[in-house]
Amino acid sequence: MAITKVYAIRSRLDVRVNYVADDEKTNLNHMIDYTIDTNKTEQRLFKSCINCDSVENSYREMNATKKRWQKEDGVLGYHFIQSFKPGETTPEQAHKIGMEFARQCFGDRFEAVIGTHLDKHHLHNHIIVNSVSYLDGKKYHSSPQSYYNKIRATSDKLCEENNLSVITPKDKGKHYAEWKAQQEGRPTIRSVIRQEVDEIIKDSYNFQTFIELLRRRGYTVKYGERVKYIAVKPPHSVKYIRLKSLGGNYTEENIKLRLEAQRKGIRQLDTVERKPPTRYKLMKGTLGILKPKKIKGFMALYFHYLYLLGKVKKRTAPKKVSFLMREELLKFERYQKQFRFLHKNNITAKSELITTKNKIEEEMSSLVSTREDLYTQKKAADTEELKSDVQSQISSINIQLRELRKDKKLCENIENDINIIAQKLHQIDESKEKTNYVKEEHIHEHKQRSSRFNG
Repeated sequence: MAITKVYAIRSRLDVRVNYVADDEKTNLNHMIDYTIDTNKTEQRLFKSCINCDSVENSYREMNATKKRWQKEDGVLGYHFIQSFKPGETTPEQAHKIGMEFARQCFGDRFEAVIGTHLDKHHLHNHIIVNSVSYLDGKKYHSSPQSYYNKIRATSDKLCEENNLSVITPKDKGKHYAEWKAQQEGRPTIRSVIRQEVDEIIKDSYNFQTFIELLRRRGYTVKYGERVKYIAVKPPHSVKYIRLKSLGGNYTEENIKLRLEAQRKGIRQLDTVERKPPTRYKLMKGTLGILKPKKIKGFMALYFHYLYLLGKVKKRTAPKKVSFLMREELLKFERYQKQFRFLHKNNITAKSELITTKNKIEEEMSSLVSTREDLYTQKKAADTEELKSDVQSQISSINIQLRELRKDKKLCENIENDINIIAQKLHQIDESKEKTNYVKEEHIHEHKQRSSRFNG
């Protein structure tokens, strides 16, 4: 059984592999160094290359290919990982499968390096593939289609040919972001649509009413004689989502059955077992561990916004999230991280945010300069002990840079999101004023009618 994964190698440090640097050449170069690390291959010859003269020259040849076709930017290459079940294969067989996998998938047009690592209980192949073809200069583009139809299919076929087990999918897979959000109890675009559909069904008499209420809530609905599957597009979204993809309870047939059962007085018709709704709490109580600090400026804006999302209990939180903020509810974790960053660094104004960002960039520049000196020292080191010591310092700097990049990205996101939050709050205030005005008009009209009747 082999599990395959793929990661794109870009211009910045790859967060998944500590050995990758942040500039384009070192990025790809050090990914290859990681693949053929002699410590991980136990000084064995489980390292090979395809369409290169040698493993040692592979990076230079890949780089020369990029220069020849003038494609030195964008995705530099792809890192494929092929992991085997512990005890199911030998190093020789694993490496042979990795080589054949690389030949079948990339051997006709791309340069590749293969290293079989023996440092864990499960043997695994690391395969680095140049993104630019040496043959015609065209770039390889990884996609879900290419992964399932070629990468995973080829790996599974080779496992079967070598009498290794193959994973048989039980049902349709989920996007990783959606799966992770569900694991962490966070809302997703699909969970929000499910909730809305359930609410609309309760307010609908028949299917035509259901479609009309969907449109009133801001959804664009694709439905009719020429449409095979009913699909909806949420407000501010660019893609349609088929209702049947939300689960068995949301196919057109089952929605009609639920509406029919509702008309007959049956409380709920569930064709699929459903979990009870998850209740969310801000930071799961972790807000209490924050040091007392006056919340003002940016922090106050974020805190109020989180409160309006129904996540903060301040007296009585709103029972339902405003329709204007349904889309924003999906970004709650993003805003929560930004609020904690502002609170931690005591940032209340844009000038303070920019100052913090500049300090982060200065620190990153200093660390990158130090790391370049360490790379030079590592090349000049004459003993393995000295090389190991220098590499340890490089790894430490990589970890620091990774955290600093996250903080820098947070600063950039806050700069962009603060305007969105302010605009949304303004829209909500306007919506409340309009609602209050309508209520007052209604009350005033009712009083006038009552006075005329009594008079």
